[in-house]
Amino acid sequence: MQGLEKYRMKTLFQLAAVSSLAAVVIAFVGCGNADVAKLTSQLGDEDSSVRYKAVKGLEDLGANASTAVQPLAQCLSDEDANVRYRAAKALSKIGRPCKDIVNELATALSNDQDPEVRYYTAKALDEVSDHAAPAIPALVKGLSDQNSKVRYYCTKTLGKIGADAHVVLAQIEKLTNDNDESVRTAAESAIRRIKKKHSQSS
Repeated sequence: MQGLEKYRMKTLFQLAAVSSLAAVVIAFVGCGNADVAKLTSQLGDEDSSVRYKAVKGLEDLGANASTAVQPLAQCLSDEDANVRYRAAKALSKIGRPCKDIVNELATALSNDQDPEVRYYTAKALDEVSDHAAPAIPALVKGLSDQNSKVRYYCTKTLGKIGADAHVVLAQIEKLTNDNDESVRTAAESAIRRIKKKHSQSS
């Protein structure tokens, strides 16, 4: 009987520990959602410093800020370059939910004058490469970007897109002579992947 009683007490303690942990997790998630909602509401503030701090806060939350993807996408066209930069970086950290804003990412990649914005939007597109085919024109433009990090991620993403990127193989092949080793390696890998997927789809 004593053994049974000890087993019951041990089980009760374990259940209590699990319940306490669950309560902490629920409280944390609830707090996170509240933070995202508050920061998202500040993205439209007239004061650019408020918008910047809000975007930075969402960036720090990373994947937990996934519900803010659409508002952050709007910040990619903000008049303040620092806000655009932080928005692009935040989206690159959020990752997969960015599949819904491929067009906005492509526009920023093509048009923004800030190389860091172009870099982070290219990186975000790499995270959603299976949905990035509409961004092929922007990615091709990025192949000749002065920033090697932009060239790298554009090349890498085109390789992941695969068969649909077959029409731009000639542009990618030029990067096998790039002055940056990581870009050359990415180009060689992209060419192999594109040719393989194209042959499989033919």
